[in-house]
Amino acid sequence: MINSHIIPAFYLERFARLSTRGPNSPGRVCVYEKGKEPDDRATSVQGRENGYFAHVQPDGTVEESFEAVLAERENECNEVLELARSPLYRWPTRSEEKLASYAAHLFRRATQQRTFSERNWRKIIDDIRQAAADPEYVRQTAADIRSKRGIPITEDILRDSITTWVEEATEPKSARNSFISDLLGHAEQGAALLLKKRPWRILRPPDGVEFVTSDNPLVTFVPLRHGVLHPGYGFRKPDADAAFPLAPDACLLMGSAWNVPASLDKAAADNLNDVLISVSDRYVYSKTLSREIQGRVDQYGGTTRYGVNAFMPLGIKVPLAREFLRTHFGLD
Repeated sequence: MINSHIIPAFYLERFARLSTRGPNSPGRVCVYEKGKEPDDRATSVQGRENGYFAHVQPDGTVEESFEAVLAERENECNEVLELARSPLYRWPTRSEEKLASYAAHLFRRATQQRTFSERNWRKIIDDIRQAAADPEYVRQTAADIRSKRGIPITEDILRDSITTWVEEATEPKSARNSFISDLLGHAEQGAALLLKKRPWRILRPPDGVEFVTSDNPLVTFVPLRHGVLHPGYGFRKPDADAAFPLAPDACLLMGSAWNVPASLDKAAADNLNDVLISVSDRYVYSKTLSREIQGRVDQYGGTTRYGVNAFMPLGIKVPLAREFLRTHFGLD
């Protein structure tokens, strides 16, 4: 299988130091994990996983062409990603669309998102399994298919078809395939919402402070009192800003809720770094080794989890899997 970069090496290079092996060698980045000593690694090997974007075919063969599609999308934005950190950059036509797409893709392909997707997939399977075991649901659905669709189906055939689908869906490849299949669509939706968050500004840290990034680099937050930033909101929430670190000295802020100057003081920069660290799944990255950052990783790393204490659909009625099943069979 292809050894895929979950976080593109080109993006990590924005936070890297030059290698002692020469300018043509991969840069070096400081890597932090909760409860572990910081490590110094090459950007070419960090954040990789075999077959991360692989799609398993019905015959068991592995299709990895999606890796090339994502690489092409990344390359389209590399120039914008590199130049946007400069105060002299004037954002030519479609540069914002490219950067929004890039940030949304990194958000949707992150390991936290994959875990979130797999958890939802398991819940859907459990709901559908319960539907197949509900005699009244099966009886009514079969009767509606016969009367409304004109399809001569029995309750046993309907139950068996649902059970067969559940058996296939419980295979590990099914959850992974679902995550890969939905990635581009979800990223496009996210990019469209990020473009609506105005204004866009480049924030700068004070002297002696660097912005960090992580294996989940795009974050959302709502500013609270005393400068505290509360992370983990949907892109549609009007008073939630989005932040995307571009380099140790530049972070793109999208939205108007956090009323701070472009040049942050240390307290504001620390608060933003704490948010970036809290939404990390496993890894946090910085250009310069910092014991202060390691302490923040130990304290806040991974404390914000999608589907656990963040990105929860509060106040929204999520349709049951059995309702989706009826839609699948062409019923109201």
